[in-house]
Amino acid sequence: MSTVIDLVAMGTNAPSTDDLAKLGQDVVARKRRRSRRHWLIFLVIRLVSLAAVLSAWQVYGMHTLAVLFAPITTVVRDGIDLFAHQHLASQLGYSLWTFGIGYLWGMVFGIVMGMLMGAYRSVEAAISLYVIALYATPMVALAPLISLWIGFDASAQIIIIGLFVVWPVAVTVFHGVRQIDPELLEVSRSLRLSKTQLWKHVLLPGAVPYIITGATQGVAMGLVGVIIAELQTQLSGLGDALETQAQTYHTAGALAVVLLIMILGITLRALLGLTQRRLVPWLRIDRGEGKMQKT
Repeated sequence: MSTVIDLVAMGTNAPSTDDLAKLGQDVVARKRRRSRRHWLIFLVIRLVSLAAVLSAWQVYGMHTLAVLFAPITTVVRDGIDLFAHQHLASQLGYSLWTFGIGYLWGMVFGIVMGMLMGAYRSVEAAISLYVIALYATPMVALAPLISLWIGFDASAQIIIIGLFVVWPVAVTVFHGVRQIDPELLEVSRSLRLSKTQLWKHVLLPGAVPYIITGATQGVAMGLVGVIIAELQTQLSGLGDALETQAQTYHTAGALAVVLLIMILGITLRALLGLTQRRLVPWLRIDRGEGKMQKT
């Protein structure tokens, strides 16, 4: 509104190039200040919320039996002790290794299936029923069967983790391809783009935000798969650490392992957020402008 007032104040004469440039710089500067202010408010709210949760955790833990719960200070202390004296670092490394391989193959197969189902009706008719059925099936119910079929080693764990990842990724990417603007597809047909050009310039760029969304869901589901796989097969990694602490009634140690898993999920999610900013910066800009307009 102030920009319009400035233009009106100039009178009936058309604004010069320098005036327009100055007005444009003022608009950009105001948007940057507003964006920084919103980011600062968001950060303050998050820090206050975190402080409130940790304070409540500490107070509740101090007034509860140690076998049932523990203060956050005790949890952190026991977590450090697990790293220093009980091989939690090597267990974390093993879980990250199995998670990485399982997550990778789950992402690859999920993206391929989702893209093919979204791009071709024949592929959707052939496999979408089974993809949706498996997506709705709790993978924890299949973990014992996979262990029975494959064994109780790392291979079974990797397959279980991948199965937790592949179906949500496939369904998300499938719906993402179907959400691509039909006008873009019509223009591509009018321009007589080849299939390779269609995939390169329309389908893949349009599906990138949904691939990132699927990857984010895959992180959460993959971490769940890690713990279930390590508990259902051979005890190893973070699952072994969690089971050992819980079975020996070391509640603070068990909570320390759970807290480590939560921190791991947050870290991986933040890395995906950075990847999104690199690959689809326009999505972040659109969302930011939408939030500023609502406020």
